[in-house]
Amino acid sequence: MASAILILAPAAPCLAASRPLAALLSTTPADSLGGPLARLEASAAEPLSGAEAALTLGALHFARGEYREAVTAYARAAARLDPARKAEARYWAGLAWLGLGEPTQARASLEEVALDRSPRRVEAMLGIAQAWELSQRPERAYDALASIAEGDLGEAGAAVLERAAALAERLNRPDQARRARERLLARYPRSIEAAAARLEFAQAEASAGTGHVAVVIGSFLDLARARSLAGEARHAGFPSAQVITRGQGLAAVHVVRLGTYAGHLDARRAGDQAARALGVAYRIVRSP
Repeated sequence: MASAILILAPAAPCLAASRPLAALLSTTPADSLGGPLARLEASAAEPLSGAEAALTLGALHFARGEYREAVTAYARAAARLDPARKAEARYWAGLAWLGLGEPTQARASLEEVALDRSPRRVEAMLGIAQAWELSQRPERAYDALASIAEGDLGEAGAAVLERAAALAERLNRPDQARRARERLLARYPRSIEAAAARLEFAQAEASAGTGHVAVVIGSFLDLARARSLAGEARHAGFPSAQVITRGQGLAAVHVVRLGTYAGHLDARRAGDQAARALGVAYRIVRSP
């Protein structure tokens, strides 16, 4: 099965808009911009003004999911921009090719950006990895991310490390997946990706034990929420409900557990009762 492609789309390109372009953007509704932008691009007397209009038109098409039109607009913009600024248009063209499901074309655009050492290099490498995933080459995708994982990743770092961990797991490289998640927690502790990594660690730890099984009805980053749910469970007839904290500081995740049971049948019965009484989902894990 093909991996999901996660298109990382930072804010729209920002160039110093020409006066005609600024006036057009300030007076024309977004859903009516297509034609006026195309006419402005065609009539621009200076290459830079035409490039600004083409780049803005590409962003409009991209936002609408019109990736084919976005590719052609970004290509026109790249042809008119100064060499030092072409990477921006090529980067966005690469994302548009990804949106079209064309990994080879996407890599061609994004590799130019990565080799150019532009400010978009990290985002471009993430896009290259996504293109390799689309081509069913997870090992090449992982290598692309591993080549930059130790450097300065900027705002895209959390996404890079999350994908590196997921790819490592897919390739049956658990140690590399663990190291990527540890770097994610250390470098980007407040990111959404870090929250998911904490839950992965907690679930792996909970599944590693032997013996009895336990019923887990929630995992939280907020200790107060975990304590509240445990209290509700005790009031609902589960006196052994408790909060178990795994990890420390920003890496901590608080697991609400009903109790331990001798077998899956008893655990499932308790979980079903909790689901009806508390309106929660549950999972059965091995108890250490």
